[in-house]
Amino acid sequence: MAGTLYLFAAFSITWFIIFIYIFSISRRQKTLEREIEKISRALGDHS
Repeated sequence: MAGTLYLFAAFSITWFIIFIYIFSISRRQKTLEREIEKISRALGDHS
């Protein structure tokens, strides 16, 4: 029964790490999109 507990803990930790990683990538992507938009506006490209 202890093996099942360790397996559940390992899966939980793995999914938590994956969620944090995806969240981090999403925030970085939004930041980059804002920077690209700011640079585009500064260069006069409105497309």
